[in-house]
Amino acid sequence: MKLRSTAVLAAVPLALAGCAGGPAGAPEPPAPQAPSAEAVAWTGKMCGLISGFSAAQQNLPALDQSNTGTVKDSVINRIDAASKAADDAARGLQDLGAPPVKGAEQLGTGFQESFGEVRDLLHGARAKAEQVDPTDKQRFQEGMTAVQQELDKGGQLDLKDKLVQLEQNQQLNAAAHQAQECRPFFAKPQQQQPPR
Repeated sequence: MKLRSTAVLAAVPLALAGCAGGPAGAPEPPAPQAPSAEAVAWTGKMCGLISGFSAAQQNLPALDQSNTGTVKDSVINRIDAASKAADDAARGLQDLGAPPVKGAEQLGTGFQESFGEVRDLLHGARAKAEQVDPTDKQRFQEGMTAVQQELDKGGQLDLKDKLVQLEQNQQLNAAAHQAQECRPFFAKPQQQQPPR
């Protein structure tokens, strides 16, 4: 049984990948007045926390499928790592303090709440994973299905409204375009090269 224990997390990185300010190839909006260094720094820290969470999801501990016991343990380890990354992002966003850009406080708070929701969802999945009985194949399958269903709830988390807020706030959008940590959000997705 192949578990997608990062299903809850896929919503975040995929939503962020689509935040490139409209469809690919669309002209960028006219630049507002240059953002302050403080605005660029604050926005860069926010982007760094979000992209740090996304990067952590791609480096979760490996899933050991040697037997049902190791599958259970490694699923719990993956959930713990993802939960810590979500908690770190939520705390980091809380510690950012008041933004130097008018209207950005709602965005920072919104991202913080979203990562809190991810963390809480992962805690629920972990509780279900701990109850899985690895000694009985049928109960193991049923338990892991329940864990997967809990993780699948993450697909309902949507950051699009927050990304729209970022794009609509001209000063914040300009700061994001200047902040090095935000560049991955605006990069066009690279096309996959076929295997050789």
